[in-house]
Amino acid sequence: MADLVAAELRRSITVTMKHLSASSLMPASQGNLSARDRDTGNVVITPHAYPYEDMTPDDLVVLDPDGEQIGGRLDPSYDALLHVGVYKARPEVFAVLHTEPPYVNAFGALGRDILPVTTTGLKSANGTIPIMPFRHRRDEAFTTEMLEVMGDSHGVVWQNHGLLVVADTVENAAERTIGIEFNAQVMHLALRAGEPQTLERVGADMIVA
Repeated sequence: MADLVAAELRRSITVTMKHLSASSLMPASQGNLSARDRDTGNVVITPHAYPYEDMTPDDLVVLDPDGEQIGGRLDPSYDALLHVGVYKARPEVFAVLHTEPPYVNAFGALGRDILPVTTTGLKSANGTIPIMPFRHRRDEAFTTEMLEVMGDSHGVVWQNHGLLVVADTVENAAERTIGIEFNAQVMHLALRAGEPQTLERVGADMIVA
């Protein structure tokens, strides 16, 4: 397994998921995280329904670029083929992270896009986070539609389910997820007092800090 993907990738995924699960960004063993090895093109992903507090790098599953399991003793995440589909469609993406943050999910349940009301939100999302309508199956058609809905944003909300974020590294995927949830919380608080001013017309590349 060590030759199929870089050891550092497996370590990063394990450490990141332990941190995110402890931060209440997903309940129990929900969510999933994958990374694509820049040398082999193989994908390493979290296993299905496995507790993050007990997870080690050896528990991760390795897929080839077409989604066939080539490493690991456990079953891959239920969303494994969705992750593979994202990598096939987005060559610039090397990490895919699915979480279930409560404030993000609240807007998803309302079917309401999450607007950039903070500079952190703008940088993390690259604009507005759109809502992908609820679908019973997350198959190839779902992946295609999801990517169309997401557009140039760094993430998309699966209505009544959770958040999917893409990035160039595992660490950036986690940072973007945290930033998007922070922005959703601020938007929620601002809406209780009035209509928040947004940064929709400001380019993310214009924000320094």
